[in-house]
Amino acid sequence: MPRPNLAAQQRLTGHGDGAFALTNLITAAACITLAMAALATLRAADNPRVVLTPKFVAGQTMTYEIETETTTAGKTVTPIINNEGATQASLKISLRERLQVLGVHPEPGGDSIRFRLAWEESGADAMSDTVDPSAADPSVPFVKLKGQFVDLTLAPDGGISNFAGLENVLPGGVPPAESVAWISSLVAPAKFPSGGILIGQQWKSERAIGGAPLAGLFWQTESTYQRNEPCAPASAQFAPQKPGSSPVPQQCAVIISRMSVDRHGSPHSDATPDEYLHEGLRTSGTWTGSGQELGSIAIPTGLLVSATESSSQDVDYEIKSASTGSAIHYTAKVQSQTVINLVDPSQMPPAKMQ
Repeated sequence: MPRPNLAAQQRLTGHGDGAFALTNLITAAACITLAMAALATLRAADNPRVVLTPKFVAGQTMTYEIETETTTAGKTVTPIINNEGATQASLKISLRERLQVLGVHPEPGGDSIRFRLAWEESGADAMSDTVDPSAADPSVPFVKLKGQFVDLTLAPDGGISNFAGLENVLPGGVPPAESVAWISSLVAPAKFPSGGILIGQQWKSERAIGGAPLAGLFWQTESTYQRNEPCAPASAQFAPQKPGSSPVPQQCAVIISRMSVDRHGSPHSDATPDEYLHEGLRTSGTWTGSGQELGSIAIPTGLLVSATESSSQDVDYEIKSASTGSAIHYTAKVQSQTVINLVDPSQMPPAKMQ
């Protein structure tokens, strides 16, 4: 009979040197597991989740400077040929706007904010490679805004409505979209992942493109919480402070976003928006685009401190009358850049004597 393998029996039964080695192995594995757990705990402590939902209170004021430049190179083909039609135009806008919180109203999807927006500075330069005497100068409304104010409501989803105060300044009492659209970014952090975000975390979101001649268009955004860094000095005035203490520099969360234009539905489906259908029109074509944004948001107030956004869009669409068959074909490339900065009150120019 073959002799039994004693070493094998010892390993199977848990006796002998094999059992000792196995015990050491288990102990070592347990130590490694505990060490990894401790390391994860330390990392979590060094890299906590932050909730960047903005916190507004009645009476709060903040001032932002906004610089926007948009360049459009396009061509319009109509049944009546217009050789004077502009093929390239640009609009540079420079604003300093003061926002005062008039009230905060809780809603199911978040808070709606009633602001009073005052234009301390407002100007624009418009350029075109052709002259059309019948066309309105796009810079005029911005010149009229300087020294004016308007009350408006910012909804939890970023919608802006209920304008009041400009009825005698601009037609309809509604300011140019470029002067107020940036305000939606103040509540953008409220749509970040619930429960807070960690450095390195990524998430996606969508924002509809309103008023476009093609239905279902939206910006799809992929954002990354990149890092923390000291905020610009302007944010210190809004940081929670102990009575009598000096403003303390805050930390800001740096968010990097990449955007692209997409469309819901099949590429071959009818792209006509309802408002065009009601007018007896049909639309078709393509609309593509991409962009990126770098934002800095104060922790823990959720206040936007700065943002820089650039984008490029290519549009090619046709609007046709369902009854007559006549059509307008428009192609364009639109490039834009916007810079938003919270202003440090100490850097503001002194008020002029009235």
